Amino acid sequence: MLLHGKIVGMISAQSYKENAYTREDQYLLELLAAHAAIAIENARLFTKAQQLADMDSLTEVLGRRKFYELAEAEFERAKRSKKPLTIIMLDVDEFKKFNDRFGHKVGDNVLKLVAKQCKSSLRDEDIFGRLGGEEFAAALPDTDLNQAMIAANRLRKIVEETDLSEIKDGMIDMTTGKSSTKNALRVTVSVGVAACDETCNKIDTVIDRADQAMYLVKHAGRNQISIWNNNGAEQ
Repeated sequence: MLLHGKIVGMISAQSYKENAYTREDQYLLELLAAHAAIAIENARLFTKAQQLADMDSLTEVLGRRKFYELAEAEFERAKRSKKPLTIIMLDVDEFKKFNDRFGHKVGDNVLKLVAKQCKSSLRDEDIFGRLGGEEFAAALPDTDLNQAMIAANRLRKIVEETDLSEIKDGMIDMTTGKSSTKNALRVTVSVGVAACDETCNKIDTVIDRADQAMYLVKHAGRNQISIWNNNGAEQ
């Protein structure tokens, strides 16, 4: 099967009978192959477009819409099965300083690196996405609050220990930004955690609670973790 001069597949027709196929049969097979090649290419393009719509183009993690869609599905499953579900919200601390000091390209690379580090620290079944700007979220299925706090601290720590020398493009020499340097450039995150419970009637409630907990950290010094309980957010 050819499309635009490229092979996209193959159709095989076989018969034990000699001279079983006529020129008309050949024409029909060629016509079928041409239509099949177009269908395969259209399916590939549709899949690619769907993937691009689902993913955040900068960080290559889930975008806001897809994150909410998958988190909502996990919320419904958790309510039915009475299994735990927790949400972790992360916001890059003082992100504006990266853009102001080094330009938006460095800021973009910081976001890419944070997303990469966080994604690598989570399980395959966890849902991780960028909600916008410098804010990320993770939905942890079958994970209670204590387990989520361990995961949240792991995320906070892995970001704090991120080696910014990975950011290269000749834009800035990050290699001097080591922890021993007085003016070292580093990235940290403020983290909020909330668990789904009987008072939550939709995933937005859990996400909003984790968001409130995260902003408590923002006002309390950053680079920390806060949890939300029925009395509100607390560190």
